[in-house]
Amino acid sequence: MISLKKLIDSTQQDSAPACISADEAEKCSSQSVALLSAYQTAVAAMGANGQRAIPTLGEILHSALARIGNSLNCSSSPESILSSGRMVEEQLVQWADKAQQIQKQSEQSITDLLRLVSESTESTGNRDEKFSREIAALSDHLRKTAGLDSLPAIRRSITEDAGALTVCVARMVEEGRESVRKLTSEVADYQTRLIASERRALADPLTGLCNRRGFEQQLEFRVQFGKPFSLLIVDLNGFKLANDRYGHLVGDEILRQFAIELKAQFPPEDTVARWGGDEFAVIVNGGVKEGMGRADRVRNWALGEYKITVDNGTVCVMVDAALGVTAWNGAESGPELFARADKEMYRMKEKSRALA
Repeated sequence: MISLKKLIDSTQQDSAPACISADEAEKCSSQSVALLSAYQTAVAAMGANGQRAIPTLGEILHSALARIGNSLNCSSSPESILSSGRMVEEQLVQWADKAQQIQKQSEQSITDLLRLVSESTESTGNRDEKFSREIAALSDHLRKTAGLDSLPAIRRSITEDAGALTVCVARMVEEGRESVRKLTSEVADYQTRLIASERRALADPLTGLCNRRGFEQQLEFRVQFGKPFSLLIVDLNGFKLANDRYGHLVGDEILRQFAIELKAQFPPEDTVARWGGDEFAVIVNGGVKEGMGRADRVRNWALGEYKITVDNGTVCVMVDAALGVTAWNGAESGPELFARADKEMYRMKEKSRALA
C-alpha cells in the first residue's frame, strides 16, 4: 500500500512532458493499476478467509472489506488509499475482538459442562460416604447387640437397628433420585444452550434467515437425500446505489424487510437463506416447475416499493431483483448446482439490462 502511494506520488511529481516520456508514463500507470488490483485482491481475500474461519462474524467482515475495496479505482488519490488502509485495519481489529469473545464463550461452555460433571461426581461421592458411615455405625451396633445376654434386649435392639437401616436406605434412594433429577435438569439446560448457540451460528445476524454455512449444510443434505428439488437464486438490482444514496442503515433495513417478504413466499419445508451481501438463495421442494412458480410469487409479492423510516421522515425505495432457477439433475454436487443456478441468475440479470 505504501509502495502504491509512492508510485502515485512519483507519477504526479514527474508528469511534466519535459521530464517523462509517454511510454514511461503508460508503464507507471499500468504499475499503479496492478498494485491497486493486488491491494483489492488482498482485502477481498481477508474478508473471504474471515468468513471461512468464523461464519457467524465472517459475513460482516467480508461485506465491510468488500465495500472498502470496491470504493477504490484508478483515479483514487493516495490519501483515499491510505484512508482505506486504516479502515481495513479497524475492521480487522473489531473482527478479532469479536472472534476472541466467541472463543471465550465456547471455552466457558466446555468449562460449565465439566463443572456439572465434577459437582455431580463429588455429590455422589459425598452422599455415598455419608451413608457408608451410617451403615457402618449400624453394623457395629448389631455386633454389640449379638453380645447381649437378654433376648428381649437383643430383639429390641435389632428392631431399632432394622428401622434405622430402613430409613437410611430410603434416604439413600431418595437422595440418589434427587441427584439424578438435578443432573438431568442441568444437562438438559446445557444441551438447550448448545442447541441455541448452534442455531445462532447457522443464522444470518442481520435478517434472521439461514446463513451461508447453514444453507450449504442443507444443500448437501438434500443432495444426499436424493429427492427432487430446485434452487432459486435472488440478487437485488441496484442495491449498491440505494446503499450509497441513503446510507448503510437504510440498506440494512431494506435487506431486513425484503428477507421477511421473501420468507413469506415459501412453506416451512423450503430453506430460505441470505447467501451474502444482497444475494439470497432458496432450496425449493420439487422440480423446476415448482421453482418457477415460487419465483413468480417472489416477483409479484416480494419485489416492489419499500418504505424505510429514517431520522427525517420516510424514504421509498423500489426493490427489483434478478432470479435464477435450476432443478437438481440427480447427479451433480451442491456446489455444482449452485454454480449453475448462479450462472442462470446472471444471465437473467444481463437480459434485464439489455431490455432496459
